[in-house]
Amino acid sequence: MNLQDAFAIESLKEKTTALRKLFAPYTPHVEVDGFEEQALTVLINLVYKRSEIDDLTSTRTAKSVLRDEVLLSKCINEVKWFHTHNLKYPDIRVSHQRLISKVVSEDIAGICSRSLPLSFGWSHNSAEINHAKLFLTSFNWQGEVTCLAKLLIAEEPVWINLIRKYGFTKKAVLDIAGKIKQLLPVAELPLEVSSFSPQLQMPLQQSYLAVTPVVSHAMLAQIQQLTTERKLSFGLVEHSRPANVGDLASSVGGNIRVLRYFPKTYSKAINRSKVANNDIEKTFKIRALLSSQFQQALLVLVGIKQFNTLRQKRLARVAAIRQVRVSLQLWLDNILEAKNNAQNQVYPEWVRHYLDQSITNCISQFSNILNESLSSLSKLKRFAYHPNLMGLFKTQLNYVFTHCTTEEETLNDEQIVYVHCQDMRVFDAEAMANPYIQGMPSLTALNGLAHNFERKLKNFINPSIKCIGSAIYIENYQLHTGKPLPEPSKFKQVAGRSHVIRSGIIDKPKCDITLDLVFRLFVPNTELLDKLNSQLIKPALPSMYAGGTMHPPSLYQNINWCHVHTKPSELFKSLKVKSSNGSWLYPSKKVVKSFEQLIDVLNGNFNLRPAAIGFAALEEPVKRDAALHEYHCYAEPVIGLLECVSNTSVKYAGAKQFFHDAFWVMDVQKGSMLMKKSKFEYE
Repeated sequence: MNLQDAFAIESLKEKTTALRKLFAPYTPHVEVDGFEEQALTVLINLVYKRSEIDDLTSTRTAKSVLRDEVLLSKCINEVKWFHTHNLKYPDIRVSHQRLISKVVSEDIAGICSRSLPLSFGWSHNSAEINHAKLFLTSFNWQGEVTCLAKLLIAEEPVWINLIRKYGFTKKAVLDIAGKIKQLLPVAELPLEVSSFSPQLQMPLQQSYLAVTPVVSHAMLAQIQQLTTERKLSFGLVEHSRPANVGDLASSVGGNIRVLRYFPKTYSKAINRSKVANNDIEKTFKIRALLSSQFQQALLVLVGIKQFNTLRQKRLARVAAIRQVRVSLQLWLDNILEAKNNAQNQVYPEWVRHYLDQSITNCISQFSNILNESLSSLSKLKRFAYHPNLMGLFKTQLNYVFTHCTTEEETLNDEQIVYVHCQDMRVFDAEAMANPYIQGMPSLTALNGLAHNFERKLKNFINPSIKCIGSAIYIENYQLHTGKPLPEPSKFKQVAGRSHVIRSGIIDKPKCDITLDLVFRLFVPNTELLDKLNSQLIKPALPSMYAGGTMHPPSLYQNINWCHVHTKPSELFKSLKVKSSNGSWLYPSKKVVKSFEQLIDVLNGNFNLRPAAIGFAALEEPVKRDAALHEYHCYAEPVIGLLECVSNTSVKYAGAKQFFHDAFWVMDVQKGSMLMKKSKFEYE
């Protein structure tokens, strides 16, 4: 709906509702070209509460607002609480501070507010929220996102003349513009760090940099707009006092939409598949066909799923074929294992029927079994013997069967040690990787874990040890809903008595994770290499990950959970036999710098996920009161990509590719702190 359609609505109530929605921060910016006068009237009338006004298009009501000096003064005064980044999100206890800035670096390898037009949010006294709307509300004019405050500062003649029609002289309008300009500087940052603002410690050179992450209004508003249009998957984060958080939270009733993406894991329910033939179920991994990714891929390939452009359709088809290949790889895993491990082509009895024949006959047989299995599964029976899939299945089966061979690869490096911690359990970890993403574990938390591990190794064993990369495998993931009740922490006088009360409830989703960690250590001291063992390493492993508690496997499981490998090939042998229920989180080879690119990439690869890859600085590091370290800076979270790679794919891709592609490292600079692929290669 555009502005013209909204004004054409006959019902006054419906018209007012439509106009409020068009000018709300959670909807795409409305075009006002040709309707500047009507738009100004609506903006002026928005200063009234819903209960105080029935008609937002009333010129008479608008005139009364501008003629009321007290009311107009209140609207102007709220400009000093406009911000680009909301310091009160999510903790409303931060007060009397605001932040106006932009990302310092012009080239960030991820999505940040740099890719979006400048727009302002507001957070202050909740009683004044409507008074802020006059100069704050964003819209599109002449191809740019703007608001009345920016237009008056720029002294746009069109809008100055429109305001003059309400009984103002040009001088009076310019005086208002001057006051707004004083209250809305180009940049403003707090002089001290609030005790309620979080601070992270980032290693920089030989010391640490204190970093306070803050949420970008433009980024959060863009996510609300895209999720409203169902272009991205989302979940809800609830704020109990939204008007205190800011105008954006208030406009959505406290229910902020955030991106919601989970690591690719298979639940126990999926493992219990029902197939008529038990022998087939034992030979072939039927659960590979039950994954949602496989089903989505088939929907694309048969033409059921619709796309807006031919390019999106083409990218989705390529991704679907790739996903079918990965699923068939897992489906044939038992047979491929038997084929690769056979001595002199002597196959086990249960698989000899399939392998003791020509490849053509073998592929034809696999194709028949595949279609029969699909026909026995209620969700997939419509794809069985589908004319668009028959030839494609045979092609991909042939590729998987002929290319998935596991050759022994010998990789050596005398100064590199790998520490493999398996079946680690994390309880109550933060499920919000950053204020924009829910579900996926934070990659910066992985770096924090690796850095803490390195510090303890230096103290306990030898100062020359360095951690130069870390890899993570997630086997199980469980999201917890509900809000934890905060501890009583505030004093309040009631009837002359002091009481300790609780602070506001903040929605902080938690999660439980079962994971494997692999740390790549550089040990220059060759004598130390022989001494390193699991008994020395275990005490140095941190007990915290992503804000949660990390434990080794229970004693009754009798698992030797920590291994030290000096030979990469030995480590890879132990990784190959891991369960295929989970996935490795790889650094993505693709870089996205806008939400449009993100949507295209996610449609083009079912294994990619948006991820919290770090922070972009909003200023050069400075000395600031109440900072944890000498230097401090404000930064905003950056959205990047990671790839969920099944252990089956890792196994057949080979050791060299795993050690080249699976490891993360953080690159800390003054302008950015971003997780990226660890540059380390074996010959």
